[in-house]
Amino acid sequence: MSSVNWLVAGPALYVASGALLALMIDAFLPRRSWFFPASAAAAGVIAGGAELLRTGGMDRYSLALSLVVLAGTLFVIVAAGVMSHEWSMPPGELHFLLGASTAGALCMVGARDLVTLVVSIELLALPSIALVGLRSGDREAIRSAWTFFLVSVVSTAVTLMGVSVLYGISGSMAYAEIDSGLKASTVPASVTAVAVVLTLTGLLFKLGAVPFHMWIPDAYRGASIPVAAYLSVVSKAASIGALIILVVAALPSASSSWMLLLAVAATLTMTIGNLGALRQRDGVGMLAWSSIAQAGFLLAAVVAVNTSEGLSAPIQYLAVYAVANLVAFTVLALVRRSQGSTSYETLRGLARTDPLAGGALAFALFTLAGFPPAVIGLLTKFLVLRPVLDAGYGFLAVVMAINVAIGLAYYLRLSVLLFEKPDPDAVQEISPSPPYSVRLARLAIALGTGTLIVLSVWPALLLSNLP
Repeated sequence: MSSVNWLVAGPALYVASGALLALMIDAFLPRRSWFFPASAAAAGVIAGGAELLRTGGMDRYSLALSLVVLAGTLFVIVAAGVMSHEWSMPPGELHFLLGASTAGALCMVGARDLVTLVVSIELLALPSIALVGLRSGDREAIRSAWTFFLVSVVSTAVTLMGVSVLYGISGSMAYAEIDSGLKASTVPASVTAVAVVLTLTGLLFKLGAVPFHMWIPDAYRGASIPVAAYLSVVSKAASIGALIILVVAALPSASSSWMLLLAVAATLTMTIGNLGALRQRDGVGMLAWSSIAQAGFLLAAVVAVNTSEGLSAPIQYLAVYAVANLVAFTVLALVRRSQGSTSYETLRGLARTDPLAGGALAFALFTLAGFPPAVIGLLTKFLVLRPVLDAGYGFLAVVMAINVAIGLAYYLRLSVLLFEKPDPDAVQEISPSPPYSVRLARLAIALGTGTLIVLSVWPALLLSNLP
């Protein structure tokens, strides 16, 4: 039995320790407090990041993905303070589940064998399901969590079947040895293809790819907005990272089995996601379907991982997408708290009534659309498009270009609404706003927007770090 790679497992243990500490603090506090459990969970994430940078115990691509996971979780912890007035949301359990799921995400990115991968998928998924249904007494949240659970169980069962067949063909669970075993195998190519497709199913589910996408709008609608932000960024980052590493390290010799699968999944995912987003009239609903479409762009980039820019392009795209999505969701969380809704009519004129929140949301939407002045969004879309062309997938590149145009329609539609004259009869405040939680959330919004602006002015800060 191979020994544990503590250089990889160390950051996840720090995050898990912070999560346990948050739960214990909440259990022994004489009265309900949001600040102390959040501080413990944030300390665990920061310690995990420091350990990650100190040891550097993985390749630079895994390191970059792990940093996206940790930074996204820290942002969500800060944004979750917006819910501190909700007595139906237990702070200790919330931060414990966030930390536990993040530990699973880190292990997914660092996994180099199929056993670790499968266990990590479940460690990410099960706390995420609990997070969706965590709000006490909310029947819609419970129903969404139940749907999430059923789809997760089915996809995991299919993945385990694929793993068992892949093990039977290659004789190993380690990625490097799987590649060698597949090359030396005399098993028919069709059997190998079935094993690869079944194995990738679990990761496609977590990524929200078609046909495993319907849990996303349902879960986002039932979950609290910060939890939806977590699912859209951290879960997606872990899934795309694990998928990239799996196909590059374990399945390069079986590329003919998975490249067409991912190309078809990318085409359907970005198209269906964009068409679904066009129909939305609610900010959270739009971002839910948008995240499906963005998953399609990431999958398209994975198809071209064998090109010179195939590894770096999806990671750079993911980093920009993560910041923009977190900013957008945090703004919507503030709007939901103050006005009780995230409908387009509620968001109308937000840039006039609250310039920071409205301006930040508009810039995040410009980034997701790849529309100036958010230059970094445009550049990252070009980055994922170019390797697809280089790999010879011209049809997929055309589909990507068409979907960029479709995305412009709904992103810019909401952006225009933000600057229109607001409804004078709109409710401006329906819940108390403790200064520290709202101010921290607004600070996170400002920092995230500032990051996108700096990257748009100086894109080399991001684009030159991964060759």
